[in-house]
Amino acid sequence: MIDESLLKSNFIGRDGFRWWIGQIPPESSHGGQINGAGWGNRFKVRIMGYHPYNTVELSNEDLPWAQCLLPTTSGTGAGNNATSVKVSPGDTVFGFFLDGDNAQIPVIMGCFGRTSQVPSGDYAGPFIPFTGYTGKVKKPNGTLKPDQSLEQNAESGKSPRSVSPQQAEAIANDEISSFSAIGDKILLGNTVNNTIIGKISTEVGNLLNKIKVPAIFTNIANEITRVTDKIQAITNGLVGNMVNGLYKGMIPILNSGLQLLYNSVYSIVLAATQNPAAAHLAGVAAQTAMVNPIKAVEQAIPCVAGAIISGLGSLIEEILNSVVDNVQNFVSCAANQFTGVLVNDIIGKISSGLSASLGGIQTILEFTPSFSVDGFLRNSVDSIKGLVGLFDCNQSKGKSNGIVDEWIIGCGPTNAPTPNFDEILENANVTNAIATAGDVLGGVSGVTGAFSAINNIPNQIGGCYTGPPLFCSAPIATIFGGGGSGATAIPLIGAISGSTGSVIGAKVTNGGSEYRFPPFVEIRDNCNQGYGVVARATINDAGEVDSVYIVSEGENYPTGDLYDNSVSTTANTVINNSTENQTQSLVARNYSVNKILIQNPGQNYISGDTATDQFDNEYSIEIFEGSITKIQPINTIVIVNDLPIITIKSDTGSGAILRPILDIPPAEFQGEVRQVIDCVT
Repeated sequence: MIDESLLKSNFIGRDGFRWWIGQIPPESSHGGQINGAGWGNRFKVRIMGYHPYNTVELSNEDLPWAQCLLPTTSGTGAGNNATSVKVSPGDTVFGFFLDGDNAQIPVIMGCFGRTSQVPSGDYAGPFIPFTGYTGKVKKPNGTLKPDQSLEQNAESGKSPRSVSPQQAEAIANDEISSFSAIGDKILLGNTVNNTIIGKISTEVGNLLNKIKVPAIFTNIANEITRVTDKIQAITNGLVGNMVNGLYKGMIPILNSGLQLLYNSVYSIVLAATQNPAAAHLAGVAAQTAMVNPIKAVEQAIPCVAGAIISGLGSLIEEILNSVVDNVQNFVSCAANQFTGVLVNDIIGKISSGLSASLGGIQTILEFTPSFSVDGFLRNSVDSIKGLVGLFDCNQSKGKSNGIVDEWIIGCGPTNAPTPNFDEILENANVTNAIATAGDVLGGVSGVTGAFSAINNIPNQIGGCYTGPPLFCSAPIATIFGGGGSGATAIPLIGAISGSTGSVIGAKVTNGGSEYRFPPFVEIRDNCNQGYGVVARATINDAGEVDSVYIVSEGENYPTGDLYDNSVSTTANTVINNSTENQTQSLVARNYSVNKILIQNPGQNYISGDTATDQFDNEYSIEIFEGSITKIQPINTIVIVNDLPIITIKSDTGSGAILRPILDIPPAEFQGEVRQVIDCVT
């Protein structure tokens, strides 16, 4: 065969097609081109067969430039239509020489996708696979799985999941949360409930959740410092209101003491002189002598408050370190303990900080010998209520007024517990007692060390258990907001695989009363293992919750210890130090469709349209003026084990949204039924 090079026509496209396979060298060899200072879509390329397998004979910097051909779908830049070229260093590319046998003008036509078998380490030499991450394209830090393969399988190029980092880690080691703040709580401002205590609790809880994922939060010390600064700023209002509350409480004591001082001096002088005028002047003089000392107390108060706030940082950081080391489950009683330790320290600093100035008015304070700053602040819950800002006239309404206190990023509203002021004050006093016994417990170190969860034993302050849940129980439903109260529901667990399942329904057990709009429904388990369930409530004209429907059933919710894949069970279990008996979840083999809520009736439906679900159950539908007005199962009992998805077969209609409401079917459809009730307080 005659070699084409002997018959070169020097006409583009007529002198043969010379294709090649090559590798893109490291970023450093591309100079300004890869840093935005070049022109065109060009890359250095080392071509197999044409270029040596070492950098001694031909360095990466001396390799030829190859243009990239662009697909017609990416645009050329004309009319602002363009898609960036995504060739990376280390990629294996396919191309041809535009100048044929001269082989001086390489053009890249495409890339070979990487597989999981391709190494992704640092550059070692020509034609050895290496990572595509560069100084410009950094390896993702907890925001994306650093997987550089592109294959048609479930493990390749996984997208981040819309779950918290903690849940992503629990699902699998290679799962990544789409946003590191998912699961963090945000305290919403309101005029009814405390915000200062809630903010402190929220910050500590978020800290503990974050450090549970060390792959994302590698510098715990920096995170503790950041949270310390935030809590210290939050305590500005706490200390100021507390000191102000003390001073307001002292006003009647000072007024009474001044009057008693006047009476005492008046009586003594009158007895000695029998002169009322002289006795009066002496009494007034005694009161006047107290003006400057009282002013000294007034001036000392802001200085004391400032000194307390600036000095709280070290204590807050020490408590946070103790909590991080010992607390695995930041339940509400642990939040009250944390606040109690802070309150105890504030009380001690107020007492010692005002001791000098209070000495100047001891003459009038001695008329109230039972008074002391420490005793005043420790012996009444009212003395600390001022510090948390409960001054609203509607406080008695509590959560029934429909206010949402907290929002969980990526999840929605949550029913935040109201601070227990009795418990906070009790914890402050217990903390003081522990610190007083410093020779045994080591003072403040002993106090912070009391946050212990070793061997599943409650800690020393308040007997609060802060260790991991002793078992993962099935989820519970909490109904809150909506202007009413009293509604309860039991989640229904289905789509079970092993010991976990999805929430496919919720059976209303009490409709409550006085709901003005549909309340929120929160469904969670005590281990926060499950994720993704979204439930909504509906109310009737009487202001009662009449149904709860599932928008998204979620997954990975524990079924509890009682489920054995063959029977229906009812569990009643305490969740995280809760003192209320709560019916937990119904876990059954099968459920029935109780009714179907028409969320949107749709339009243009006609007689003859049919409805079925994925289990081949059929439903009858009633249509009026193109809209669905009623739908119900054709059979009396429709049995399902997952959330039914009802599909309407229609050539003309569209837009209907149907929400099945599930229930427990009669025993003959369920098999053996066993009920287990465990009432624990």
